[in-house]
Amino acid sequence: MDFLILGSEGFIGSNAVQYFLFRGHTVYKADIVIKEEENYTVINPEHTDFSTLFSSVKYDVCINATGSANVQFSFNNPALDFSLNVVNVFLLLDAIRKYSPQCKFINISSAAVYGNPKTLPIDEKAELIPMSPYGLHKLYSEQICTEFYQHFKIPTKSLRIFSAYGEGQRKMLFHDLYKMASTSKDEVIRLFGTGNESRDFVHIEDIVSAMDLIIKANNFDGKAINVASGFEYTISEVVKIFLLAYNAEKKIEFSGNEKTGDPQNWQADITELSRLGFTPKISLSTGIKRYVDWLKEKK
Repeated sequence: MDFLILGSEGFIGSNAVQYFLFRGHTVYKADIVIKEEENYTVINPEHTDFSTLFSSVKYDVCINATGSANVQFSFNNPALDFSLNVVNVFLLLDAIRKYSPQCKFINISSAAVYGNPKTLPIDEKAELIPMSPYGLHKLYSEQICTEFYQHFKIPTKSLRIFSAYGEGQRKMLFHDLYKMASTSKDEVIRLFGTGNESRDFVHIEDIVSAMDLIIKANNFDGKAINVASGFEYTISEVVKIFLLAYNAEKKIEFSGNEKTGDPQNWQADITELSRLGFTPKISLSTGIKRYVDWLKEKK
């Protein structure tokens, strides 16, 4: 199959490139990073035109891993976040509509569309009450995918990815812990919140494996599906697991102050994904150990 992976230099995109190349597919890449490489296209973020991408090659699958994935950024730069996470999805799908209407489109969405759920675990039918511009914009992107499926018959699927982590990630909780543990001489690591907040962490290897199953199932019905491990861990628990794997003797203090837009508790219901044959293969302790090893190697 011929793949186009947008955001190919980012965390999810780069791992998707490696995964599908390894399985013998032809992978075309596109991102804003300027470089010369076979089957790679530089995207101009100020004058985005996706027409040339889709008019020159007939892709079987397009994975959109572009956009911002930062809640706080969306509060400080809502217009840019809207452009990256909403406008670009519309422009991509419109280009597909014009030039390659058989191309299957995977939209990387987020559990942020749920906000603070009333009950756990969260299934795809749960009420959607985003707490941030980022969450709202991801919801808009899902609605655009539904629009193009219903009105133009473009095969689309939105993946509500929960707390992604793993090799290649250069931000978020575990990378912040790495920086604090490796550079600070202070014996205490200070974090936001109470430590009782919980998340459903899913390793990048399981994410790209889930993508593969979704593509093979060929159920591109314009709807969204949860991509997660199905397990809930408190932040306090995962910090201890990380520091043990990193062999850092640090004390942890939680400020009690919450970040605007952050939910309290997340755990996904992955029944829909499991029906496609998905079982998470990377446990949290194994995934963190692999990530720590990668961090030490790149150091």
